[in-house]
Amino acid sequence: MKKTILFVSLLVSTFAVSAQKTWFVGGSAGISYVNYFSFYFEPQFGYEITDRWAIGTGIGLSLADDGYTTIVGVVDPFVRFCAWHNERFFIDLKAGAGLGFVDELLLCQVGLQPSLRFRINDHWDFSADLGLLGAKYTYSDGWRPAFGISSSAGLWIAYRF
Repeated sequence: MKKTILFVSLLVSTFAVSAQKTWFVGGSAGISYVNYFSFYFEPQFGYEITDRWAIGTGIGLSLADDGYTTIVGVVDPFVRFCAWHNERFFIDLKAGAGLGFVDELLLCQVGLQPSLRFRINDHWDFSADLGLLGAKYTYSDGWRPAFGISSSAGLWIAYRF
């Protein structure tokens, strides 16, 4: 019985030590004005499976006031692969499927997003999504290919446990 308790204790402590700095929370928020005001808030959370692979999602809201107020719910699951890194800089490739909806599906994007990540210290990361290679769906236009570097890159900050 004592050996079992000791084994379970060692197993739990090993998992606790290896689980440090694997969960992350963060997100982004912003406000813009191009003919009308828009605001977005998207918390993000996930899990680093290895030093190269992570999974996560963002869940948030986008609000636009273009004559009438529109509130859009956003769900943005992703898988992130670290293609290159040194101690501070990372080049990531994220595969994701972002969805935006009001009462029905309003917009959707699927594809690969390159991103640059900077590790400030052992806990804080700052990253920028640079574009999309894939497809986008909008309610008004339907499905369209999406390719290129976006001028409105997503900026994120994350805390790693």
